[in-house]
Amino acid sequence: MAETKIASHFFKYNNLKYFRDGAENIEMCSFGEKKDPLGPKSYLSVEGKVARKHLEGRIKKIPSVDIDWSKQSKADVEANGLIPVYGIPVKVGTTYSYEEAKSADLKLIKFVIDEGPLKKMLNNDANAARNYLADEGKDGRIVSSIWVVMEGKLARHFDSVGSISANAAGSNLEITASGGVAGSQTITLSEGTTFAYAMHKVKKWNKGKTEIEDMEDDYHGIG
Repeated sequence: MAETKIASHFFKYNNLKYFRDGAENIEMCSFGEKKDPLGPKSYLSVEGKVARKHLEGRIKKIPSVDIDWSKQSKADVEANGLIPVYGIPVKVGTTYSYEEAKSADLKLIKFVIDEGPLKKMLNNDANAARNYLADEGKDGRIVSSIWVVMEGKLARHFDSVGSISANAAGSNLEITASGGVAGSQTITLSEGTTFAYAMHKVKKWNKGKTEIEDMEDDYHGIG
C-alpha cells in the first residue's frame, strides 16, 4: 500500500506531496500565481478558472485511497477547517470534524486531467488561461488534479464503474459515475470541496508564446 500522510501544508501519497494551503479556493483547472514557491506554505493564488465546458470529456478518476485518520493529528487534518465530504445521496457534500472522521468510513479519491488533454485544452480552447500563463511567467500554474473526500459507500461506487462523465453545471463541474449497485451518482465540484491539489506549469512555449509545446507537473516542495 502506498504511504499516505496528512500534514498541515500537504497531503502525501505515493511519495508525492499535494498542496493543501488555499485548497478551499481551488477547483479543477483553477489558474494563477504560485506563491512562496520553495516555502512550506506554498499555494496557488487563484486568478480564475477554465470554463467548465472545456473540461467535459477530459477528466478521469484514480481509485480511492484509504486513510487511517486516527494516525493523523487533529491540527494537521483540520488545518483548513472541517473536512468537506461527499456522500450518498447529496451532490454538494457535508463536513466532518477530525473526531468524526476517525470513526467514519471515509476515503480520498483523485480527479485528474492528464498532461496531453490539458495542453490541448489550453492551446485550443482555454485562451484566457493560456494567455495568463504566458504573461505570468515562471510562477504561473494551473491545477491539474484534485483530491476530495468521500464516504466509503460513494467511493466504492466510483471505484466500481469503468469511467466517469464530467459536465458543466453553470460555474461548477458535475462528475457522474453511472452503473453498479448504486446506480447513477453525481457530485458537484465547487469552491470549498477540494482537500488537496497538484498543478502544472509551462516548460516550453513556441517562439511567440502563443502555443504551449511542453508542460511539467508541480508538487509541494518542488518549486
